[in-house]
Amino acid sequence: MLPKPGIYYFPWEVSDGQVPDGSPLRTFGRLCLYDMTRSLVTLTAQHKSNQCQLRVCTRLVEPFEPHVDFLYMVLGELEREEDGSSVVKARLLTCVEGMDLSLLEKAILEQRLCLQKRQQPTGVTSTLPTPPSAPHFQ
Repeated sequence: MLPKPGIYYFPWEVSDGQVPDGSPLRTFGRLCLYDMTRSLVTLTAQHKSNQCQLRVCTRLVEPFEPHVDFLYMVLGELEREEDGSSVVKARLLTCVEGMDLSLLEKAILEQRLCLQKRQQPTGVTSTLPTPPSAPHFQ
């Protein structure tokens, strides 16, 4: 049986505890530390003036060649550790250096809007603004 697809979460949502334990997720961040002996990677991401950190267990994706300060995308499940901290158990850890983060953030927000519209019953109006329509060419 295949695992559930991961839902995109922003790194600051994961580090702020907004993601339920055991949830499959996709997120991203810059690799700032790799502890090979503990199979742990620390990813960082900037949100407004705050910098958040995510710990990612790499046991299922090793061996891999880490590149410090490169952008990575992770697919995995969020789990609580015995000390109460959270760690993402990576099923996939991919270097995506060069990817445009602002476009990724826009795409995640657009996907959420589409999924929200799809889940609304017919006749209910949304409080979210509608995305701009595509230009019409003649």
